[in-house]
Amino acid sequence: MEHMLYILVGKGQGESLKLMPGREYTVGRHSENDLSIEDDNVSRNHFSIQVIDNNYFITDLDSRNGTFIGEKRLSPGIAAEVREGIPIVVGMTIIGLGEVCKSCLKPFLGSAGVFSEMSEEDTDDIELYRVRNTKMNLEFIYNTTYSLMESKNTREIAKKLLNGIFNLLLRIDRCVIILTDDETGEIRYIIYRSRKPVDDPTLVYNRDLVEYTLERNKPLMVKDTAIFEDGDAKITQSLQLMKISSAISVPIAGCYGIRGAIYIDSLESTNGFRSSDLVLLQDLCVRAALAMDNVSLQQF
Repeated sequence: MEHMLYILVGKGQGESLKLMPGREYTVGRHSENDLSIEDDNVSRNHFSIQVIDNNYFITDLDSRNGTFIGEKRLSPGIAAEVREGIPIVVGMTIIGLGEVCKSCLKPFLGSAGVFSEMSEEDTDDIELYRVRNTKMNLEFIYNTTYSLMESKNTREIAKKLLNGIFNLLLRIDRCVIILTDDETGEIRYIIYRSRKPVDDPTLVYNRDLVEYTLERNKPLMVKDTAIFEDGDAKITQSLQLMKISSAISVPIAGCYGIRGAIYIDSLESTNGFRSSDLVLLQDLCVRAALAMDNVSLQQF
């Protein structure tokens, strides 16, 4: 089993350090550290890390700006155990431990880019905003992954996914999870949440958009239904008729085929969603499909 440390966000993104059990490694801004981080908000000697009995332990070395595990700031000089996948924040840099970061978290970060809606007039504010939002997404993905894998059936997986997405993406007006029959492909289960009362539950999502993603096993985001540059004109017109300003649909596809789709929309906000939202949903769909595949295997 390899023990790895990865820089997920910040200068040096993608760099890694292999950790040998029993040996203590130092991380900081100074070039003499085992891993040097080019971040002015990181101390010269920021923290140390050691692997003991296949567990990671981090000790803050009395750093100026602190070492954060999730929302908790570590007490200097006291070793704290850190699980794989939990984001470690030092200055403007986010670090991850273990293969889960390489195989699951980093692809999401690499394609999501900057999460900020702010202008680029103040680079420091943008970077801080980016780190905070990235950490929040990382924590959400990590917690959701474990929650989904503990589910007993596909309906429970869908409900957990629905609630998580709805609470995370505040720009959503409606979030819908559509599950299909494994053999026929027909829609057999729909759950949704809406910020406003729904008069007709059958119209809680745009069928043309969802059918597009299910038939092609391909995600589609329509940022602004007032223009026709985001794909199929029929879908855009259909969204306009339903008075939907922006929407995303992503297929839930696993090893055993397409299991359904995630659909979100914003009724009034044009450009209500960004590329990072699409990437986040794609990441979650992969995890949901794996959890559903796992449930199916346990039923045999």
